[in-house]
Amino acid sequence: MFQRVALIVIIAAPAFAAEAPADGFCIENASEHTHLFQTETREGARQSATLVPGERLCASGTFAADGVARVFESADAVEGCGRIVPLGETEALIAYAEFDRCEWRSHGS
Repeated sequence: MFQRVALIVIIAAPAFAAEAPADGFCIENASEHTHLFQTETREGARQSATLVPGERLCASGTFAADGVARVFESADAVEGCGRIVPLGETEALIAYAEFDRCEWRSHGS
């Protein structure tokens, strides 16, 4: 039997940003530059958005324990950075670096 998976994209400034959805995860641009961000659920639902500093992108409607967040320097970039984000959490990019060497907020924990 097929199950419907709801996908919600949330892009908001930090002052108005809600916590990550209980059935999803978020990625936040905590860097000083604008980059292309993606979220992908384990079910394969993917969305992309160019985020200015302080914005976030969220995915929801997943039945998995985590999902994948990615960031690229721009829409034309081939290489980027990826991160597995646990359900209900927000990962934040602190600084972009090529070849999967980005600095993430969770590195400090």
